[in-house]
Amino acid sequence: MISNLYPPYVYGGAEMYVYQISRYLSKRYDVSVITTEPFHGLKSFSGNTETEDTVTIHRFYPLNVYSNYHYADRPTLLKPLWHAIDLWNPHTYKQVKHVLTEERPDVVHIHNFKGLSASVFSAAKELGIPTVHTVHDCDLLCPRTTLLTASNATCCTPRKLCVLYRKFSQTIKPDIVTAPSNFILDLLTKEGIFNDVEKIKLPLGIEKYPVPKIKNDKFDILYVGRLGIHKGVHVLIDSFKHFDLESARLHIVGHGDDMSLFESMAGDDKRIRFYGFLPKEQLRTLYGAVDVAVVPSICYEIFGLIIPECYEHGVPVIGSRSGAIPELIQDGYNGLLFEVGDVAGLTSALRNLSEDGTLLETLSKNALASSRSYDMDVHIGRIERVYERVASCGG
Repeated sequence: MISNLYPPYVYGGAEMYVYQISRYLSKRYDVSVITTEPFHGLKSFSGNTETEDTVTIHRFYPLNVYSNYHYADRPTLLKPLWHAIDLWNPHTYKQVKHVLTEERPDVVHIHNFKGLSASVFSAAKELGIPTVHTVHDCDLLCPRTTLLTASNATCCTPRKLCVLYRKFSQTIKPDIVTAPSNFILDLLTKEGIFNDVEKIKLPLGIEKYPVPKIKNDKFDILYVGRLGIHKGVHVLIDSFKHFDLESARLHIVGHGDDMSLFESMAGDDKRIRFYGFLPKEQLRTLYGAVDVAVVPSICYEIFGLIIPECYEHGVPVIGSRSGAIPELIQDGYNGLLFEVGDVAGLTSALRNLSEDGTLLETLSKNALASSRSYDMDVHIGRIERVYERVASCGG
């Protein structure tokens, strides 16, 4: 596995997904992970190796102006230089090739590589090792990954530098590409990326951890994810402020650059609570206590792992019609959909569920039934078949 981040360095759902499938696969195979770490001194350049359970983890700091883990905190003026180095980092190439030469894996599975650079593909190809790449976001299309302009509108006319960036993305050639939604596969095809590479839709899997449902006289709403404008948290808070139900409560889990803005928006509304980052165990307890979750993204979502996680606990989801969200939420079956940025539409959906117990119960039952499509054991079987396919073809 190659992933730009890996626990304990977590920035989003992709690295947690790599962590989960690495542990699952290590029950039957020798699994190693190549990933980054923040700068801890000169030794970070050569890296270190550790073993967690049965997974071997190789961590190093790729030579650049800062770590990708601290990308959001670094000055804007440095970011163009960081991106230039990160296109194809020779230090990463050397380190990754060294590890691959020693381990000689049958397959290299590359996930998010921002912070490592596209040189990870070159290292594997140079050694003749078959490569699978899983697309987790829009990073191949947009250096910011969000495909939004500075005013948070969808970017329809990319700037010249972004056009060149996409041209570079067209040069990346893994042997097989998997992606969790048709939306992102269609978007990449439209931009001429991976056009001559086999592409497979492979929805992500979730681990089963049932928790008891907690009954109370409140109407509990959950948001889990990055606290950024692109995730539409401001839309949710604005909608909730118009939701005049005294017994309603909004639980916001996560951290991000715009957290202080959202806290300011919430003001003195005691119905809104911010948790910051929560360990899985505490988050699962919260799943058992809420009535509905909301995914209000204004950026393109190419999957949204939180949605099947909510389904696993019988929690229906209200989502914006952004990217692949409509591929996961069947409007009126396991959740409800509203137009991107439509505060009134979201408020109406919340009100409908708070007032119609029968509808809420039906959506909850169907959400639980929908979770079976994302069973992790089934998902791992599909990944194994992809590995067998690429390995048998010799790349």
